[in-house]
Amino acid sequence: MAITQTTYTGDGSTTNYSFTFEYLKQADVKVTLDTVATTAFTFANATTLAFTTAPGNGVAIRIFRDTAIDTLSSTFFPGSAIKAEDLNQNFTQNLYVTQESDFEVDTANTTANTAKTTADTALTTSNTALTTANAATVTANTADTNASAAVTTANTASSNATAAVTTANTASTNATAAVTTANTASTNASAAVVTANSAATDASTALTTANSATTTANTALTNSSTALTTATTADTNASAAVTTANTADTNATAAVATANAAQSAVAGAAFYSPVANVASIPGSPSDNDRVEVADSTGIQSFTPLTGYPVGFIGSSGLTARIQYSSSGSTWNWVDYFANDPENRYFTKTSGNTNTTNIATNTSNISTNTANITTNTSNIATNVTNIAANVTSLATKLPLAGGTMTGFITLNAAPTANLHAASKQYVDDNKVIAIDAGNFDNGTSTISSTLTIDGGSF
Repeated sequence: MAITQTTYTGDGSTTNYSFTFEYLKQADVKVTLDTVATTAFTFANATTLAFTTAPGNGVAIRIFRDTAIDTLSSTFFPGSAIKAEDLNQNFTQNLYVTQESDFEVDTANTTANTAKTTADTALTTSNTALTTANAATVTANTADTNASAAVTTANTASSNATAAVTTANTASTNATAAVTTANTASTNASAAVVTANSAATDASTALTTANSATTTANTALTNSSTALTTATTADTNASAAVTTANTADTNATAAVATANAAQSAVAGAAFYSPVANVASIPGSPSDNDRVEVADSTGIQSFTPLTGYPVGFIGSSGLTARIQYSSSGSTWNWVDYFANDPENRYFTKTSGNTNTTNIATNTSNISTNTANITTNTSNIATNVTNIAANVTSLATKLPLAGGTMTGFITLNAAPTANLHAASKQYVDDNKVIAIDAGNFDNGTSTISSTLTIDGGSF
């Protein structure tokens, strides 16, 4: 292929640049600096240009031939002499124009092919991103369904806990009734003085049992509160699951936006020359040279490089793009991306922490509900035992002449203290002690019968 241009890179000091292509007129020799046409030069000789001012460091210099095509070099008229020199010059003009056109066509074809390859690659990447975005949307929908199920389970647990509290309150009421029954039994026992102490002991036992029943009821209430707390935790975890699903949906939307942006950028995509690693970055680049470093390990320490993100550390999994600027004699940071972009998408697995927590909390709620049911059953059993003890008080009272210990509470004080010599006396309506012997009413009359509220034994 014929040579129609010569290129250089300015260094800021050199003014003279030579070229090797032929031309018809000096006016056909053109120059651009960084693709901008300039006429600030003269011919030092037939094949050397002298610039008025030395092109700057890194400036792309293009010296090329652009043969005039508006008119022929020579025109012939009828009857005029035809010279070989004129004919040759016309043919040379046509030849030069053809060579220049051929060069431009080849350059355009190369650029077009490169652009098409870049566009095809970008389109493939866009389709892959769109497929991944669709998969992310499906995953987000599944997460949303699971979160709804978790909320339903938490609501059921809350209802069960409320029922457990109601059952515990009923148990407490029953226990209170049992205490009332025990007090009634104690009152009735006061009518039987000889067996009163035994009745009082049994009544105290009944009271202790009733207190135990109350304690059990309180424990049931505590357990139901724990169940409610667990249900609340389950609801919180369910809310976290909903948040995760929303985040997944946001990521999916971002992925679709990225895919659309990639598709929009196809037409104007810039070509980056791929290099394997930082060591392969060109040492003598031209202005606007672009490279894509597949393994960016150590790029943060590469010089000269400006504009990379603060704190960025290259790795084998990240590809970095940089562009050279001759005006600053430095590489400028463009962007970076993951070699395997699929890794940035969330994948729901059976071991997902929130899903596991929801399942664990649901199991704990079920266990606590079973415990509440068991405690309620125990309370009912204790109440039944209390009733049985009270009912059997009559059979537990000792026969006449037996011994009773402790004390009972009387409905009213007797008319006089018991005989002091026999250590039988009343204090604050309580019979403190009764020894074997006779009783009197404070006079010299001896009686063997003690009357309390109209009853005797």
